[in-house]
Amino acid sequence: MKYASVSVKFPVELDTEIERFLDETGIYTNKSEFIKEACRAHLRELNDDTAIAALRLEQLHAQAEQSRESDSEIDAELAALGEKVDADDLERAVEEAREETSEQVYGSDA
Repeated sequence: MKYASVSVKFPVELDTEIERFLDETGIYTNKSEFIKEACRAHLRELNDDTAIAALRLEQLHAQAEQSRESDSEIDAELAALGEKVDADDLERAVEEAREETSEQVYGSDA
């Protein structure tokens, strides 16, 4: 297996917190192991996120408009991605994004 070397800078407080966790639990042997697992967990979480699935759906739709694939192939891919999108989660994510944008634009009094 090939490895990439990545340099990560943490605030001292976070570094101290990670070190304390490693010392207290012994779950990980070093910070590198801890960071790799944290990245894997975050990627899994992002890949399961409804907003990310919706974004991929939009990207696929844009590609489909310029693609030479048959409509049935495109429909199958869109259907597969659409099944991953939970309508309630998507609605909540859109509403939260709207509220956040409103707060940024109009302040918290809006």
